[in-house]
Amino acid sequence: MSELRTNRIVPRDGLPSGSHGGIIQVRYASSTSQFSTTDTSFSVVPLTLTITPTRADSAILLMLSFNGNNASSGGGRLKFNITRTVGGNESSIVTVNEALVDYGASNIHVQGLGSNYIDTGHNTTSEVTYKFKIATHNGTMVQVNNNGRSDFIAMEVSG
Repeated sequence: MSELRTNRIVPRDGLPSGSHGGIIQVRYASSTSQFSTTDTSFSVVPLTLTITPTRADSAILLMLSFNGNNASSGGGRLKFNITRTVGGNESSIVTVNEALVDYGASNIHVQGLGSNYIDTGHNTTSEVTYKFKIATHNGTMVQVNNNGRSDFIAMEVSG
């Protein structure tokens, strides 16, 4: 049996501008725990993901999928963001202010919410922690995993 080990995958003729090479490693986290909030500031959903890049110039492709619910009637909006923590310093890297919008008078439930994002700003080979957070815009209750699960994937992609 043979093995191929690498920490950099680049096509023979190099990479076109704005593209990335091959996948170096993949990390995955999943949760079926229901999480609710009425906070207008972002609250951490119990779904975090850590990855230690092998190269500082690698990109991290983040893929987040979750279900959301406006648990109260009255026009709440579910907002979410993803943060990156390196060496104790946390920064927001993507925010979606209207992931789920209810302008009506009843609650709604949606499967398959989420986002894909390429993080090229980690610039480290130290452990990177990504956190999934949600909030409401007006104090009405919003939820994730009311009737489903969340999946969070991080892939290190060579630069």
